[in-house]
Amino acid sequence: MTKSSTWLTSAEMADRLGIHVQTLLKLRRNKRSPFREGTDYRWAGITTAGILQWNPGPTEQAFSRFRRIPSGGFETFAAAR
Repeated sequence: MTKSSTWLTSAEMADRLGIHVQTLLKLRRNKRSPFREGTDYRWAGITTAGILQWNPGPTEQAFSRFRRIPSGGFETFAAAR
């Protein structure tokens, strides 16, 4: 039996989107995340300690539709000086 799945690892999905894997994971955890569990990603296992798997089609669409935060409204440590 061969493995035939369209689900990707986080590293593969980040590469496909052209972003760093940590950026993808931060976006997933963000309150305003464009990604939805069960549509864009799923857990391979019974707990959240399992491996994330990404559905490339819906994930690319969600990433493309995502409205970014204007850079002027984003707080940085440099602004605290």
